[in-house]
Amino acid sequence: MPRPAPGHRLELSENNAAEITEAVASGRLHCGLLRVPVSRPAELTFETLLHEAAVVALPIDHRLAKKRKDGRPRVVAVKDLHAEPIILVRRPGAPGLYANLLALCDEQGVRPRVVAEVSRMLTNLNLVAAGAGISVVPSSMQGSHPHAIVYCPLEAGAKLDVPLTLAYRSADNIGPTDTFTTLLRQLARKRYAGRRAQA
Repeated sequence: MPRPAPGHRLELSENNAAEITEAVASGRLHCGLLRVPVSRPAELTFETLLHEAAVVALPIDHRLAKKRKDGRPRVVAVKDLHAEPIILVRRPGAPGLYANLLALCDEQGVRPRVVAEVSRMLTNLNLVAAGAGISVVPSSMQGSHPHAIVYCPLEAGAKLDVPLTLAYRSADNIGPTDTFTTLLRQLARKRYAGRRAQA
């Protein structure tokens, strides 16, 4: 991340979508990054920066974590999640990915066992690393706990929309905030271009 401009300070914090939206709307934050907005206050602008694939996060010793013969991670089907203990980020604060995952499971008659609902993505992955269950997360989370978690593609991952959304106050996107939001757009375009080149 580039250094902030002279005279400005960059502070980062983690919250769920509802808390981020409220903090931006109230002026406690200049802008926020979230997945799926849970509300859309009229004074805020929401921009989708990019979309990610969903991947399955598995404890390293889980039966589904075994690699294929060619050494690549196996592709996990939705039916493989049946009866599996699953950890989700609490739906009232971050409903998008997890509500859509449960709806997809329901469509296919798959019944995972929700063993925990937590308020933070990193807490979610800490529990997976500890062997408490499995989860489905955005692909950008790969790399967390590399010695304890295996990340596998989800067969129906394309059906699970995992956007990254920028939120800011429409009237206040000037000065340092405008500089920062412009930088985020540039980084998102660069990431998207890199992913297309790898495809």
